Amino acid sequence: MSRALGIYREPEFSPGKVEADAAILDATMAELKREGVEIQTIDPVSFATGPTPRADLVLPMCQGPRALKQLAKVEQEGAVAINSALSIRNCYRDLLAPGLEQAGVPTPAGALVPAGEPLDVRKLGGLDLTAGVFVKRGDLHALAPEDVQRAGDRAEVEAILGDFARRGIRFAYVQQEVVGRVVKFYGVSGAAHFSVHPEGEEVAEAAVRALSEAAAAAAGVLGLGAWGGDAILNGDRFAIIDFNDWPSFSRVRAPAARAIARRAISLLNRSR
Repeated sequence: MSRALGIYREPEFSPGKVEADAAILDATMAELKREGVEIQTIDPVSFATGPTPRADLVLPMCQGPRALKQLAKVEQEGAVAINSALSIRNCYRDLLAPGLEQAGVPTPAGALVPAGEPLDVRKLGGLDLTAGVFVKRGDLHALAPEDVQRAGDRAEVEAILGDFARRGIRFAYVQQEVVGRVVKFYGVSGAAHFSVHPEGEEVAEAAVRALSEAAAAAAGVLGLGAWGGDAILNGDRFAIIDFNDWPSFSRVRAPAARAIARRAISLLNRSR
């Protein structure tokens, strides 16, 4: 019998979503159990520091460096992971922007800059600060509301960078603002699941198809099996502004759990 190990996300990386993140993992593990897989779940601290239970399949939501180091070791020993340690690390902002660029998907221009140094506009690559930019913490996704702030000129950017530095954030990602409406999307690779969730009016079918293709391409380059993100829609055009490893899938938990379980079993069978 195959064994699957699920790893919960660190609470500090689930601001306001601890229960929702746990719920999608639990639902996915339940789907695997229904398929005859022996399951076990573990918290990320125990996973990173204690003896690791034997598993053929690992389903990690952890994001911290210690847990990812242990996950990489487990993968090297032969376990199949969805998502892999490398793909999770690829969603840190310092690697995410180059990954989206490599995937060739529409995404706003941006630049990674040190937060604790005077702003060197030459490192901004031609970003138009007066047209509006978002300054985001340059490592993980937002862990607090102030981790993503809008700025309309150089002085505001410098003030936000100073705030980041005081809070111990070493780098910031400055991203050009894109006008339009925000939509969330969720996906599971292998055409297992894709859904778009706008606030307000529905998204045209053609735009959903185009966003689905772009998001799948991004997930492929990043190496993700379960993923989600945010995009800005403006008419029939869109830009992906964020991409995450294994979100909570709160709006589509049941079908997403089934899709992730099917994808995980497919990858496991393929590895044998």
